[in-house]
Amino acid sequence: MSWQLYLLLALALLVIMAFKITKVLAIIILLSVLIVFLVAYFSKKGGKSDKA
Repeated sequence: MSWQLYLLLALALLVIMAFKITKVLAIIILLSVLIVFLVAYFSKKGGKSDKA
């Protein structure tokens, strides 16, 4: 039961932080998503060029 309580506390903290610094969180999320997509795209492109 204790880990569920800690999980709820962490979620509450995340929500509070999101309301306080929404712009910063949005920028961080957008950058991380862009980086993931770029890495996946270049890894696929590199894999195809390496095979060919």
